[in-house]
Amino acid sequence: LFASPYNLIPLAGGLTSLMAGWAIGDQPTLMMAGLAGVLMGIGVTASRLIWGIESLTEKAYEYQVDQHQREQELRLDDLDRRLSKDQDPRTQACLRELRLLYGNLKRSAAEGKISKSRYEVMEGIGKVVDECVKQLEHSYSLWETTRKMQGSARESMLSQRDELIRDVVHTVEDVGKMVESFFVSETRQTSSQLASLRDELNESIAAARRAEERTAELERSVKKGLRE
Repeated sequence: LFASPYNLIPLAGGLTSLMAGWAIGDQPTLMMAGLAGVLMGIGVTASRLIWGIESLTEKAYEYQVDQHQREQELRLDDLDRRLSKDQDPRTQACLRELRLLYGNLKRSAAEGKISKSRYEVMEGIGKVVDECVKQLEHSYSLWETTRKMQGSARESMLSQRDELIRDVVHTVEDVGKMVESFFVSETRQTSSQLASLRDELNESIAAARRAEERTAELERSVKKGLRE
């Protein structure tokens, strides 16, 4: 808003004229021109603030979203590299499938293929994806923890981790079905199918969060046991 040349040029010119008029002495022409430039700059700024605040807010929001997406992609790239070391191809495959599915959704939204009235459902799918990513992060953390364990405790932990991964695999399959149903409902504009998808999403989000909490508690208890 304030860095635009439309307000900077008259403002800078006005201040220069004012300073010149003050330095030279009694120069009412320069002083008046300087005052007019300053007022013009302030007026342009006020006008842009009044009439352009919505556009500026939208640009600021888009900038924040872009920043968040870049940070998220870097985080997922790092997780992908870590999961390649955990000796279980399912985890990396799940992460890549999630990124592909949700990436297709975001591209469709960016291209205007998804109506804004359906963004609520898209946001719900994003929440399920986020919960799956958290569980994959926990699965890697558990794998690292098992490397410090031995005997039956290690086997028990690996078994529980395998159960966690199977849950994630099933959730990823559900996400794939949700995305497919979402595109079908968007194409056919069927409100009943969209309502059913919303209910399914709410159940999936709740289940994923319960699983994430259960896994986090398991991870905390294992780390506490190792310290003791």
